[in-house]
Amino acid sequence: MAAKMVISLGGSRRRKRGEVLFRFDSFCQPGYPAQLAGAFRDNVRTLLGLAHLEAGVQGETRCWSFQLELHRHPPTVVRLFVVEEEVAASPHRQCHLCRVIGWGRHLICSKRFHFVLPKRESSVETDGLCYGIGHGGGGAEKASKGTATSRGHLLHGVVHLNGYGHLVALHGFEGGSDFVSGHQIMDLWDRICSALHVRTVSLVDTARKGHMVLRLLHGVAYGDTWFGRWGFRYGRPSYGVALQSYQQSLHALQSIPLCVLEPHLSCFSQELPMVVTKYQAISGHKLLNLGDLLRFMLELRTRLPATSVTAMDYRGIMSDASCRWSAKRVDMAARAVVDALRRSEAPAARWVTRQEVRDAARTYIGDTGLLDFVLKSLGNHIVGNYVVRRAMNPVTKVLEYCLEDVSSVLPAAVGAGAGVPPGHGKMRVRFHLTRAQLMRDLVHLYRHVFKEPSQALTTGAFGAIPVAVRMILDIKHFVKDYHEGMTATNSGVVGHVYISLCCTLIVRNGSPELVPPYETVTVPAHATVGELKWEVQRLFRDMYLGLRTFTAECVVGIGAGLEASPALGLIGVGSTVVVEGVVGEQQEPFEEGDERKKAAAVCEGSGDVGERVVDCVCGADDDDGERMACCDICEAWQHTRCAGVADTEDVPHVFLCSRCDNDVASFPALNC
Repeated sequence: MAAKMVISLGGSRRRKRGEVLFRFDSFCQPGYPAQLAGAFRDNVRTLLGLAHLEAGVQGETRCWSFQLELHRHPPTVVRLFVVEEEVAASPHRQCHLCRVIGWGRHLICSKRFHFVLPKRESSVETDGLCYGIGHGGGGAEKASKGTATSRGHLLHGVVHLNGYGHLVALHGFEGGSDFVSGHQIMDLWDRICSALHVRTVSLVDTARKGHMVLRLLHGVAYGDTWFGRWGFRYGRPSYGVALQSYQQSLHALQSIPLCVLEPHLSCFSQELPMVVTKYQAISGHKLLNLGDLLRFMLELRTRLPATSVTAMDYRGIMSDASCRWSAKRVDMAARAVVDALRRSEAPAARWVTRQEVRDAARTYIGDTGLLDFVLKSLGNHIVGNYVVRRAMNPVTKVLEYCLEDVSSVLPAAVGAGAGVPPGHGKMRVRFHLTRAQLMRDLVHLYRHVFKEPSQALTTGAFGAIPVAVRMILDIKHFVKDYHEGMTATNSGVVGHVYISLCCTLIVRNGSPELVPPYETVTVPAHATVGELKWEVQRLFRDMYLGLRTFTAECVVGIGAGLEASPALGLIGVGSTVVVEGVVGEQQEPFEEGDERKKAAAVCEGSGDVGERVVDCVCGADDDDGERMACCDICEAWQHTRCAGVADTEDVPHVFLCSRCDNDVASFPALNC
């Protein structure tokens, strides 16, 4: 369940004229609005120093905002909010998103930063800004879905103080955005993470395009999730599906030959082979497999008009302000264009390029200005017994014309399909094709191949299709490593004012799970070993709740008598600084279920949830965020789906895993 985490901004929404306006498309590009060269914890402070501090926020939570300009004419501005959450005061100190991505052993940071782009600023003024990330579910969602606490946001991302973060929600036009697309929002988030030197970002991909799961559709078309274009890759297994199985499933569906698939589709629906044939004809090149077909349809979609255009009488073009010719001359030129198209269609029905039509009509019309005007104006216009169709070829990007008998555009004629010469049906489909019609074809194909395949597609060689589809749908966790290829090395040269050192801790009396990560510590170039030691102590105390009582004792490899010596002379370039110490007295052990046990947890996955033993028949041995149930005998957790419990059903009051169930069934009967 989600905690109610809302801050009221009060009357701070009255803006001052001097508030800085940042460009949306270039915000957080290198050097704009500031040079950011440190670790995330330092860079975020530098960036927030340029933001507007919201005065209406009460309590320890603080909030800043940036005005981001999308357009100047007309003026269009959106507002990005950044909320600093004090984790010690949070109702949920542990981050369930860290746990399900496999970061359960990460130490709990003292702060979390939420980056929120609300759908409408007016709702923030009246209802406050909600920044909760839920508890037990959620993920990055594009297009039309959002988490329970992020439905009102175009963007919600959260980054822990140590630089690990999560993309919680993402919504484009289909998700309620008025001005900015999903691509633009994702570009903004990616720039923010890169500029602030975020370490790694995870997301749970539950994006949909209508009734289609986008990670399946996009995966078969491109071999990657929609988020893959920003560098997000397979993060961790769900339901035991490993990376190799996931990749093999994508490849298997992509490479299904259309020449083999088409006959099987015709057994179930006569429309499906027509869909394949239609886009084969439009493409102009051979579409060999299912991946080629889906990729072409997705790319074609962006080039098509949203709706069709009704045919009009061509005489309407004479009312155009740029028309300086008489009605008689325009009529002659229009009929010359129709005659040219009819002659070109004599051998076979086809599209004709603008240049070909113009050259043929020049034989009768010497005024090139008149001819160019008519060609520019004719498009879905009726001339005599014909409709002149005009459109941009989506493949060649060349303007083309064709003729269609006026009777064929009437509903009765279309429904009957009578009297249409061979080839004209295809032409009508091609030029009547709109984005909405393509989406209907795509949904039809998706439903009958992936979602509800016929019996012909679930037997024999095609029996692998449902298995591959299930494996792809099971994978939802994706990550991007923003430091990929970078090594953790020291950077310090004599003569520089500051040096940056890669440091970590050894906690002698800490629990086994208390394993701090490497952090970059910046000290003056003349700092001594002792000063370095105390700076490392201060940094780790400030960053992690479990290290608030940490006391540094020594730098490993450097004797205690050398603490007054310059650190730069004793620490080799490229080596790692390890500081050893102890944490303060631990509290007494808590009883099972005691809420103080969660409050005392030092890791994101520790406590009752982190102590789960996962042993599922699918091979899962860790919590992957899917619904699980605990066996009442062996107390091992397993997926409810793997145990035969549907998502719509409640878990039985007495739940036994398959192993324990078999053991119980094998007990000898008691004779009373």
